[in-house]
Amino acid sequence: MEAIRLTERYGGVIKEEPLSCISNDLILKNTCVIEAVSPYFGYYNEVKSNSQPKMVYFILDGYFSLEVLTRATIKVQQKVKFPIDAVTGTITMNNQTCYVIRFLNLDNYSHIQMIQQYYIDEGLSFKKKTMSFSEQMGLIKLRCFFNLKPMGEGIYLDEEKTNIGYFEIPHNIPWEDFKKLTTEVKFDTDLLYFDASRAYLFERCSIIDLVKIYRENLSPDRLMAIRDRYLKLIG
Repeated sequence: MEAIRLTERYGGVIKEEPLSCISNDLILKNTCVIEAVSPYFGYYNEVKSNSQPKMVYFILDGYFSLEVLTRATIKVQQKVKFPIDAVTGTITMNNQTCYVIRFLNLDNYSHIQMIQQYYIDEGLSFKKKTMSFSEQMGLIKLRCFFNLKPMGEGIYLDEEKTNIGYFEIPHNIPWEDFKKLTTEVKFDTDLLYFDASRAYLFERCSIIDLVKIYRENLSPDRLMAIRDRYLKLIG
């Protein structure tokens, strides 16, 4: 496969993780905010660590275009005194899909109400909370930019997040099939302890399909070994 020549590309990630509602006293009244109970579930469900990332999802009241969400996020970032890492997407649970803004490593949950209000000031609205749940699996689809460092042979490391890497696969794999494939890959005990999700990048008139791998201290050699096992099983 031809290597990606530009380091920054736009695409998406598909993954599944346990989700829980955040306490009402931390969010604006009549809104819904969800946190990932165990981000990168495939890794941290097996490996205990104090450096586990935090992911929070604001549930939007319907669809807002990427332009509207991006402009709103730029305005919100100008108002807060700390960096925010926000991307857009959807969460599907119980056959219902909601539009979301995902925040990575929002350490202080006391900031949630303030950030929500800033988005409201920019014309966004949030979905009213109609139910509460804890540690329920949700299918998450995010749209985002990727900053990639090509390592050759269709392998890339994330230039900003040192525990993340990607490798190309020959075609799209539906999520349920991908979960089964990942289970088979992990039967090789030398390759235990990683989280895998589906990813893709847009190119002119084409899409590049990828697997996204997360594990602490991820090395190119480890990523290549995982890649080789996936490709062998894909055939």
